[in-house]
Amino acid sequence: MSKLSSDYKSYFYKKFFLIYFITVFLFISVDIIESGRITLFSFEDSWNFILYQTGFCLIAIGFFSVFISNLLWKMKKDK
Repeated sequence: MSKLSSDYKSYFYKKFFLIYFITVFLFISVDIIESGRITLFSFEDSWNFILYQTGFCLIAIGFFSVFISNLLWKMKKDK
């Protein structure tokens, strides 16, 4: 059981950061393509709202990355 958990940890750490940064890059790329600029940093909004919006997006992308990493681990484990 210990070997499985250490394998999962190393797999998760490798895949999580890769998926996280790819997702952040895709999110920002789509945002720029769609509106011509990064809309997270709209100067009409207050700084509190910008920080809240940026933090929420990064946390949501983190949860999505964890979900994808776990799915990839389950698919690898089932093989």
